[in-house]
Amino acid sequence: MWRYILMVVGLVLLVMVSACSFENSPKRLPAYLTPLSADENVAATSHFLPTENVTGALVVINDTGFEKSAPSLQMETRQSLGGYLQAEIHKQLSLQLSSVVYPESLQPNGSVDQFIQLAKDQGVPYLLLAVLSSTEWEVPDRLPLNGFQQPTGLRSGGLVGYRAENYSRMELAFLDGKTGRPIVMTDGQAWATLERLAVPLESNVYPVVRREQSQPPIYPNSDADAFETLRWVSGQDAIAQAVMHLEEIWKKVKVS
Repeated sequence: MWRYILMVVGLVLLVMVSACSFENSPKRLPAYLTPLSADENVAATSHFLPTENVTGALVVINDTGFEKSAPSLQMETRQSLGGYLQAEIHKQLSLQLSSVVYPESLQPNGSVDQFIQLAKDQGVPYLLLAVLSSTEWEVPDRLPLNGFQQPTGLRSGGLVGYRAENYSRMELAFLDGKTGRPIVMTDGQAWATLERLAVPLESNVYPVVRREQSQPPIYPNSDADAFETLRWVSGQDAIAQAVMHLEEIWKKVKVS
């Protein structure tokens, strides 16, 4: 009986912490862009995008400038996510991204000048600004010996370990290179869970990264790669959702 009560309490705490994690994943895109007036917002969304291809450059920023941010991604991970985003854009939209850049100099100061200069440097009329951020937390957990979760979602097991949750947000802004102003803005969110042993042991089931129960688990190459894999999985899912949202509104906006 007591075991059941403790499991229910643990599940409630998990839901409460998860909700707090989403609340602590703030939108970071507004810090980089000059706010639009109400008239500009109406004007930007009252036209339709032409069917011919539009060219631009993809600008990827891994923002960590807020409280409870996850650590910065390794450059190799950023490039992997940037390549994935570029490929998804090419598949879903009439937007050809001629290059992908990962500038360290861009600052969240609301200045359009840095984007105007970047568009000039890249020789493109438009920029697709992609700001990836995430929050992360970790708690002790008991992990099942065989690595299988119970269908009910209740957790019990014989191995002492940890469970980390990462909540990613990918924000996209399609910018006019001449003015640095956004034409389209949208975002996507996702999460992933890392289960790892308290004492690293040779195991073929831990560490493991999970998403929804319908998705197959992902096994990092090593304990050293576990957290980077967690952030990569969560970030990739956030990208997929952001591209889906961008596709939905793409036809409602006209590039002028």
